[in-house]
Amino acid sequence: MAMLSQERGFKLFYFIIFASFSGYVMFRNVFLEEIGLSGTQMGMIGFLFPLCGMIAQPIWGLVADWKGASKPILYVSAIVAGAAALLYPLAPMVGASFLAIVVATVIFALFRAPAVPISNALVLSSGMSYEGVRAYGSIAFGIAGLGFGFLIGVTATEAVFYAYSVGMILLVLLLTQLPMDETEALGDDLDLDSVRRLLHRQFLLLLGAAFFLGVMTPASAAFFSLYVEAIDQPTSITGFAWLIKTLAEAVAFVYVARRGGGSYRWLMAVAGVFYLGTYVLLATTGAIAVVIASQVLLGLGYALFNLASVNLAHSLSPSALKSTAQSLLMVGGVSAGRAVGELVTGVLVDFVGVQAMYGYVAVLGVLVVAFSLAISKTAAADAEEQAAAGS
Repeated sequence: MAMLSQERGFKLFYFIIFASFSGYVMFRNVFLEEIGLSGTQMGMIGFLFPLCGMIAQPIWGLVADWKGASKPILYVSAIVAGAAALLYPLAPMVGASFLAIVVATVIFALFRAPAVPISNALVLSSGMSYEGVRAYGSIAFGIAGLGFGFLIGVTATEAVFYAYSVGMILLVLLLTQLPMDETEALGDDLDLDSVRRLLHRQFLLLLGAAFFLGVMTPASAAFFSLYVEAIDQPTSITGFAWLIKTLAEAVAFVYVARRGGGSYRWLMAVAGVFYLGTYVLLATTGAIAVVIASQVLLGLGYALFNLASVNLAHSLSPSALKSTAQSLLMVGGVSAGRAVGELVTGVLVDFVGVQAMYGYVAVLGVLVVAFSLAISKTAAADAEEQAAAGS
């Protein structure tokens, strides 16, 4: 097989990894409900996933920068996470199903953790347009999610875990053909003072905005399939709604890659408004047409926040700590927020119901806007200049 070009290879990399993960995100809680777990237990499982990521991602990122070992880490991530996904279908065969799911989640999360932040750092460091490459992940997530919605309707929900393992086999094969420009290993030049230089005020504000968006995320991710059931709609609607969301994401990614998107701090603020608006709609209506249409807002919000925050993290970090910066964005921001959000959302589902839950979570959009606009105009402008130069 001829060696792929770096840009085409990373487009395929994002396509495979997001397509494989879509079924887990959309239908994990449906599977957990089928084997008898409560909303609070689902929230605990959802909490464990980002918690383990918070522990693992900075370690993986530091090792990647320290040893220049991004590609070996991606191999290990794909192989072990692919094997761990197979533990989920085995859980109902064990007497203590909840404990078995906990074990599966810990292993799966620890080893899936480095895949996205390290690939983000590699794409940005190579000078490729992050938005143009990442769009393929959004397209894959939506298409695969729609397929999973129909698949589990005719087979069984655990099919999503088998599909993830197959995807990781394909990813390993791709990695054998994918050229990567490893950053120079830092070796003994990596010290705590280098990491402290990364954690300045502007970077911490970025983490704050990412944290509150992360708290909002589980409501529209793992718990959305339960919402669809609560408004008496078929499982296939979950996949269709996700397809609409991810197509909107892809449009936003491609548009910004080709046209430029203005101020990153404002893009993040707009994303917070879009999330708030979506959740208000979901809390106040069960009309399927409105639910589907609201996914456009959600998809645009996710894409705008993702591309702005990733580019800002790259710009605000020292040149030798790009993988570490992306890992910290995931850990200190998105993953930490998601961990809290999984617990809070699960408890709210048990106490107020899945639909009313969206009204409570919606108010966090105000905090996303506030932290985003608190980032200095100068820091955002520097990020935009670097992104334009890379494009």
